[in-house]
Amino acid sequence: MKILVTGATGFIGSHVVAHLASLGHEVLAASRTPSKVPALGVLPGVAPVELELSRREGWGCLMAGCDTVVHVALGWGDTGTEMLEADTAATVGLLEAARRAGVGQFLYTSSTAACGPMDPLTAENRAPQPLDLYGATKAASEMFARAYAATGTMKVHVVRPGYIFGEPVVEGARSQPDGRFAAICHAVRDGVPVPLIRHDGTQFLAVTDLVQTYARLLGHESSFSLYHALSKEWRSWEEIARMAMDEAGRVVGIEAQDLGWGEEPHRFDVSAMERELGLAFGNAEALRRHVRWQLAQG
Repeated sequence: MKILVTGATGFIGSHVVAHLASLGHEVLAASRTPSKVPALGVLPGVAPVELELSRREGWGCLMAGCDTVVHVALGWGDTGTEMLEADTAATVGLLEAARRAGVGQFLYTSSTAACGPMDPLTAENRAPQPLDLYGATKAASEMFARAYAATGTMKVHVVRPGYIFGEPVVEGARSQPDGRFAAICHAVRDGVPVPLIRHDGTQFLAVTDLVQTYARLLGHESSFSLYHALSKEWRSWEEIARMAMDEAGRVVGIEAQDLGWGEEPHRFDVSAMERELGLAFGNAEALRRHVRWQLAQG
């Protein structure tokens, strides 16, 4: 299968590129600066190509002969109108270019931020209620994705990752952009207290598990689907801190700020991914491995 992946030099995108290529697919690794991660471009089956979300000329040519487009890249804006143009409109442009190029399938990377406030168990089919511009562009793009699927000319599948963590896939690539793992591990290594929010946590998912979702969707027969991509297991940041102490062999204090959050966590429903794709992920082993890696960083 010939697959174009946008955002190929980013954290998630680079892992998607490497995983799909390892399965024998021909992968066009599209990004604004293809030379940013040279080691990615030398992987067997990977061809780096330039794609800038703000410049839409030539998208159809890049997609010519592609079976699937996997859209991971994010455009950013500081205001609603800037975000609309930089990300939402760019996503719609990619959907339209894929449709015109005869691409059979489009995989869109959304986010659980599209959901907004969580229920005790937040289901995929609940109406989005985004609370920030990032969530708003993801929710809006999901609606356009659904509409393009309804035309019947192209299958469209939406992946909603939550907190994704992991190590760089090749030399020069990125780890997750959020710095909380690094901050916790630095504090433990330096022997200073770890500041946390009491009862704060999530269904952490390893990026090496996330990419299996994209791979499984390549053969999905439905015209449209949407899945929360998270682990079944909820873990607190305090548990991560204690993992770091255990791995480092030292105990430091935990300064937990109490914001009144309840002890019983709210969760995202991931049963559809297990029921329809046959995928269900834990996270304990991968979290411990990632903590060890973070502790080893300078």
